[in-house]
Amino acid sequence: MKYFFITGAILLLFPMILPAQSQKEDVVYLKNGGILRGEILEMHENGRLKIEVAGRNVFVVNMDEVDNISTAKIDEQYYSKEPGYVNRTGFEVLHSSNNSSLRLTMVNGYRFNPHFSAGIGFGISPYNDPLTLVPVFLDLKVRFLEANSSPYFFLKAGYNFSVHHDEEVELQDHKGGLLFNPGVGLHFIRSGGIGLYFQAGYNIDNSYYEFEGWWPQTVENEISFRRMSVGMGVSF
Repeated sequence: MKYFFITGAILLLFPMILPAQSQKEDVVYLKNGGILRGEILEMHENGRLKIEVAGRNVFVVNMDEVDNISTAKIDEQYYSKEPGYVNRTGFEVLHSSNNSSLRLTMVNGYRFNPHFSAGIGFGISPYNDPLTLVPVFLDLKVRFLEANSSPYFFLKAGYNFSVHHDEEVELQDHKGGLLFNPGVGLHFIRSGGIGLYFQAGYNIDNSYYEFEGWWPQTVENEISFRRMSVGMGVSF
């Protein structure tokens, strides 16, 4: 559990550094009233100035045409404000001290406002036992900041369906069980609404199977996988 809290603290503290890294642009004021905004590539005091503006266009002007040069913070456009459909597709490593398993997930949902979204997810979890679990779950997500880069809290809760994948082990019966997975993460959204997320949490998967033992008796196994989950994926 200590690794979960350490990871969570890192995820929450990291975005606090981001505002200090806000982008800036060069602003060149010309004597004829024109303004050029972008990145200065070359500048010679008694020669020419070369600046790259939006669209990767490059302008060259003589320094005697320049009235003043300054820098300004680029106005940030927020890509996470509008309500609408959201999709998150990724993978998670479910880790314990004994072994690790991989889970693939996809969530289709709706963003109600810049902070809250909800959806239905499904996935596949091939554990190292006779069963593969197929989770179907409700996914809730709360972003803490109204910004393109924000920490968030998530909660997955649902049911794991079971699939018998090990033909060498003959089972008399099997079934899945409840899934519960809270955690925290970081979400970065860029132009076009495409995003990247990283998250960590604590995952509980339940399942059950039974088989015939050496003697004429039935052996029952109730399994509760309790593991740290660490994952990443893309969103749009």
